[in-house]
Amino acid sequence: MIENMTEIAISQLLSETQKMKYEDYRFVTASCVSLGDDGCDVIYHFDKDLEMKHLKLRVGKGEELPSVSKIYFCALLVENEMKELFGINITDIAVDYGGHMLLSDEELESPMAKQQITIVEKKGAK
Repeated sequence: MIENMTEIAISQLLSETQKMKYEDYRFVTASCVSLGDDGCDVIYHFDKDLEMKHLKLRVGKGEELPSVSKIYFCALLVENEMKELFGINITDIAVDYGGHMLLSDEELESPMAKQQITIVEKKGAK
């Protein structure tokens, strides 16, 4: 369990992030964990005077997540990364690389998202 973590709804992300900014917290990064068909858990990490605070939310498949890069410009890097690697639909990123910050067109789409793998047996194989 992470200390100083608050679970929030997607609709609260921008207001809670703005509160962190007003309270002079520094944006550190965001973490993302794929939950397969249930979407992803995203945790935003903030620091002030060596005290960490965290905002955790769940993003379902197909849901939109607003970018916090208008509040903390540096968040655009990790948000582009989560969008590209996990397939999260993050909207209004200050600089949106359109899915090509790290991956080329030939790369697997959303390689960090849990994929449902189906095994197809060849006819006649035992």
